[in-house]
Amino acid sequence: MAAALYRAMLVHSLDRHSVEWYADGALLVERGRILAYGDYATISQDFPGVPTMDWRDSIIIPGLVDIHAHVAQLSGVGSDRADLLDWLEQVIYPLERCCADDDVAASIADAFFQRALAAGTTTIAAFAPPFESATERCFEVADELGIRAVMGMTLMDMNAPAYLVADSNKLIAATERLATRWHNHRRLHYCITPRFAGSCSFTLLRRCGELASATGLPIQTHLAESRAELELIANLFPESSDYTDVYQRAGLLTDKTILAHCIHLSTTELERLSTASPAIAHCPASNTYLQSGIMPLVEYLDRWNLRVGLGTDIGAGYHASILDEARTAREHAKLRRMSQQTLRVPSHAEAFYLATLGGAIALSLGDEVGNFLPGKAADFVRIRRAPYRTITTTDDALAYVLYAASDSIYATMIEGIPVWQKP
Repeated sequence: MAAALYRAMLVHSLDRHSVEWYADGALLVERGRILAYGDYATISQDFPGVPTMDWRDSIIIPGLVDIHAHVAQLSGVGSDRADLLDWLEQVIYPLERCCADDDVAASIADAFFQRALAAGTTTIAAFAPPFESATERCFEVADELGIRAVMGMTLMDMNAPAYLVADSNKLIAATERLATRWHNHRRLHYCITPRFAGSCSFTLLRRCGELASATGLPIQTHLAESRAELELIANLFPESSDYTDVYQRAGLLTDKTILAHCIHLSTTELERLSTASPAIAHCPASNTYLQSGIMPLVEYLDRWNLRVGLGTDIGAGYHASILDEARTAREHAKLRRMSQQTLRVPSHAEAFYLATLGGAIALSLGDEVGNFLPGKAADFVRIRRAPYRTITTTDDALAYVLYAASDSIYATMIEGIPVWQKP
């Protein structure tokens, strides 16, 4: 692929607090990788003769990273119930049964990934349906569309309808087959995916931990989403001191683990998470939608130094936009500050970091995507800038991207290839 120079306003994160902004910027891409970035005047002089895409009416940001969603739950958007557990039983489990039909699963996966790409998401971690062949079809769809995905078959062997559960030995065998086929296949990665301790026996959880240890595969599951869930886990695992202890004893707390929600955690649990260094998937829209609670984001970042990314949590989450999740995370922090004035609100820079580089680091992909450092994959998003909006500072650019741009995405690029463009 020949080199191409994209001229536009650029903004990207270097770390949680540091952002670079170029009012008249340039992104140089060659063979799907980023070769250089910076001021247009400098880059165009250093690399003369490179064909230029004139996008001066736009802002270019790194591809957005969604670290928690469920493929089979897409058709459940808007179907809430009083509590997480009721919602699973009454809405989600019956919907997931439909994915026993491989063609249905493929159709849902196509809509799911297309929706993500249209929202500027270039990397997504997802729970595939609880069926091996359906998961196979989901990987095939993701591969065809070109999205970067971390995904695995949802595993359950108890406490769920019979049509969704299977023997733990069969589930592990299916996981091994799928991982052999799809892990590190082009832009795809396989992730061991026990749903949560409420639907997995300790035998299954332990087998997942052993498989992760033997293969180095990442893990994704749920932790402490609702108070009713905590009561369920305490009753199912009375030998464990708390919810986190269930996963720790099973060998599931690693630096390649993604734990969704993590709203209701004790100090001792947070101490253990801080040591084990799993990533936390913060899904603020989903958490209020199901009335599960508000995760204390700032404390997790400042006091506990936890790795945090953002998730849409389709279908408790009701949109595909990680920019909307980043904005909602700030607004939730404002709500908490109203009742406790000593709390701070994450800056625009922090929220943007969580949506891009922070999410990539959470998925152990920070060396591949997340910002514009040379050598990384050329995953980026073109946002058409409103002509009436004046942007003169870095914070102006961040505020615009977070609060006014989620409906202005014009193109989504992965490795320099347009995988979605506005009609």
